[in-house]
Amino acid sequence: MDAITDADYISQLIGERLIDRGLLQAPVSLQRYSQGAGVPDSKIVFLSKGKHGLVVTISPALFPEIVAEEWLKAAQMRSHLGELGAPILEPLDAGRIQAVSYVVVPYREPLSRLRGLRWLDRIRIRHHLLAWLLQVARRSTVCALSRYEGALKALWDALPADSPAAALLRTAEKRLISGSFAPRTTPMHGDLWKGNVLHGSGSTPFTLVDWRGSETHGFPVFDLVRAARSFGLSSRLLRRELQLHQAALGCQVEDLPLYLLAALGHYAARRGEMPLKLLRAMINGCVRCLTPAL
Repeated sequence: MDAITDADYISQLIGERLIDRGLLQAPVSLQRYSQGAGVPDSKIVFLSKGKHGLVVTISPALFPEIVAEEWLKAAQMRSHLGELGAPILEPLDAGRIQAVSYVVVPYREPLSRLRGLRWLDRIRIRHHLLAWLLQVARRSTVCALSRYEGALKALWDALPADSPAAALLRTAEKRLISGSFAPRTTPMHGDLWKGNVLHGSGSTPFTLVDWRGSETHGFPVFDLVRAARSFGLSSRLLRRELQLHQAALGCQVEDLPLYLLAALGHYAARRGEMPLKLLRAMINGCVRCLTPAL
């Protein structure tokens, strides 16, 4: 399996495949960008930058299906969203290297890390991202109340009784059984922070990556709150976005915490390799972000 971590081997293999398919005119020189760092489910990534740059992502040996599963989810979401799926990259090539799955996509520049440009870059991308999230919210549909009941139960199992999220959850459960709650489902990325938002290409202002935890029938508000935390949205600006989402969802303001908590419960039930301490930090961070904006 050592060959899958060798940049020369991967460059030759991928270059030949893309040239044979007419997608590349000359050999490619890839450099290894990351390789797990001791985390067993971390992917191996090679890239070449520039106008015609490439990113090759390979599953780790212990989890050979990770990349295939992630890009299947991305394809399902792109199909589900239709024209709103433009920020999701389409693979140039996919298959197996030895026993593990891999995918090749066009390279997209990450957001700037330079002090002066970083703020302007994120403000510009944030504007487009928030507009896109609102359009996605307008795709919401009614769903069964049982989806929320199960998600909240999973959240209770992950929380200490004295946490900020537990206090909000008690209020949310009263709303759930009141008969006034509007259960809705909407497409959800699931890990919408700035590290998964890249520059776009052409008429698409941004690119979204890492669709491994996405759901075509997810829960409203969660992606908005995660993006708000990561991009430093103030409580005032988040309140404005929440009002827009409330109108798009056709719900009451009391429903918004329930949407968020159900999403958190959904991931609590599927935390996999995530340590419980990290999960609880994410849950309480989302709650602290939402509560002042309501």
